[in-house]
Amino acid sequence: MPRQYTDEQLAEIARPFEAHAIDALQAGDIIRVRELLKEMAAGHLGLDALSVHTLARKIGKLRQDFTEEEARAALLRISHELMRTWIDQFREGDERDAIGALVEVHKYQGGAQLHCSETEDEVVVDLAPCGSGGRLEQQGVTKKYPQWYAGWSDGVSGYCQGCKAHQQALNDAVGEPVWTTEKGADGHCRMRFRKHRHQGQRLFSDTELDQLAKTRVQQMQDKLDAGDHDIVPLLHGQRKEWKPWHDFAVCWLEFFYGNALATRGTDYLDETLRATYEPAFEIGLPRYAAMSDDELVREIAKTWNYHCADFTLREEDDRFVFVLDPCGSGGRLLRGEMWRDMFRYGQPLAPFIALPHNITFGRSEAPAYCTHCAASNRAQLKAGPFFFVIDGHAQMKPGQACRQFSYKKGISRQQVDPALLAQIGMHSGPASNNNV
Repeated sequence: MPRQYTDEQLAEIARPFEAHAIDALQAGDIIRVRELLKEMAAGHLGLDALSVHTLARKIGKLRQDFTEEEARAALLRISHELMRTWIDQFREGDERDAIGALVEVHKYQGGAQLHCSETEDEVVVDLAPCGSGGRLEQQGVTKKYPQWYAGWSDGVSGYCQGCKAHQQALNDAVGEPVWTTEKGADGHCRMRFRKHRHQGQRLFSDTELDQLAKTRVQQMQDKLDAGDHDIVPLLHGQRKEWKPWHDFAVCWLEFFYGNALATRGTDYLDETLRATYEPAFEIGLPRYAAMSDDELVREIAKTWNYHCADFTLREEDDRFVFVLDPCGSGGRLLRGEMWRDMFRYGQPLAPFIALPHNITFGRSEAPAYCTHCAASNRAQLKAGPFFFVIDGHAQMKPGQACRQFSYKKGISRQQVDPALLAQIGMHSGPASNNNV
């Protein structure tokens, strides 16, 4: 197939919305800036939805495969690792930053609406609605698919069981209930952060509370509404603004993988990915199959921008190549570059997988998190579209870049690089259950 773009055009496609917004602002085109702000507000929502559904399904998998007591114990083990940096902060008396960081995690969840207030004893955050567990309840999936999203004996939905485990892990470590929640109707929730060492003292001013509850896009929209066009500092880096929730979710997923490996081994992790991640990933396949090459390459560029990655883009005869240096999830995990230093391989529930397996791209000592890319490859390479295929052998060491391919329309499975299929135990012949 002939090339469709020049190198300069590909570089322009890879530029994030924030860069285009800065150009528009400098040109005095405020209408265009506002249009781009809407795009920026929605830039991460596809990744956000995939994370929320996958996490909820992993919690549901625990409930299905173990007793409730065992599942709750597993959730608590996972939450203890996830909450480690907050445990340290509360123990050290750094309540202001610890509470602020937890609010940041929640304000970037899709559709979340926050209002923060403070008394002498606590900081209160009203989520109306909550953008994770509350959103799933609003969507009706807890009633439609109770085996995956609900079904717990206490009536608390699956995702919210995970949130309760986070609170218990923090509270048990600190020695008192510093973080609690009260579920309301229609996806609403109230979070309370009890002051542990600063009772009677104000942690945040009213202005700080207002800003804490708002994303950068919301702050920029407020400034433009007030006639203030000085928003360039807020535009810079906006694509990574949601890193608190992005990295929280990525680390949480990794600890689920580590728990699966610790309890039942690599085959069980493989089974877990088939049952939890792949179905959530496959929901998007028809949408991507309907895209033109131009629509696809622009969509994947947006995805990597909002996946907190740094990348370059090039075109080959049959595919577009995204060189990720690093990938925003597995690559940054491998390099130890996560928000708040939340993750390092070698810590509890953060293993390398010693022996080769289809889910490790046939590699020894493979990073556990990257198994979900082998799973997404498997989901696509059964029948297509081949829109987000990862080369699992590109990033063998922390300093190396990863590669992702988006194949052009009309490319058949027989034309996909056979090495990519071989990495996950498949071949380039007609798709069948024997190829998996």
